Amino acid sequence: MVMKNELTESLEKYLLAIYEIVKVNQAARVKDVSNYLKIGGPATSDAVKTLAERGFINYVPYGIITITSKGKKKAEEKLFRHRTISNFLEKVLMVENEKVSQSAKQIEYSMPEDVLRKFVSFLTFMDKCSCKEPKWVSSYKYYAQNGEMKDKCKGCNESKSGCNCCCG
Repeated sequence: MVMKNELTESLEKYLLAIYEIVKVNQAARVKDVSNYLKIGGPATSDAVKTLAERGFINYVPYGIITITSKGKKKAEEKLFRHRTISNFLEKVLMVENEKVSQSAKQIEYSMPEDVLRKFVSFLTFMDKCSCKEPKWVSSYKYYAQNGEMKDKCKGCNESKSGCNCCCG
């Protein structure tokens, strides 16, 4: 069962659409959301009512939709999380551009929320770390592109002596 503060993938999609529309137009209508998502009006109406009941948006039937501070915070968290994971996939794992967004979504919806929070926290730390690119990241990129370890890593790996070739 979904808790009042949690959103299904489908409801998140509606919330993010409303967030984007409201950011430009200061308000939205059900029709705007339907057009934005290319989804029928009845399904959109149901989703909008649910989001309003859970306090993410302000809405009265046939009226305008505005986003609450709770809804804005949730949408911005979701967008940040998606951008962070996408950035990691693109910049570190070198996933092809056309696969990045869909892969990020699959990661977001396949992990338990607490694990996802820790994962995004780690990725955020890695992005903000003053060590522009840790040596192990560049070593991984070499490995991903060439299918083998760098020479200095091969020696480390063979000896298992705690060598710090990738750590600085």
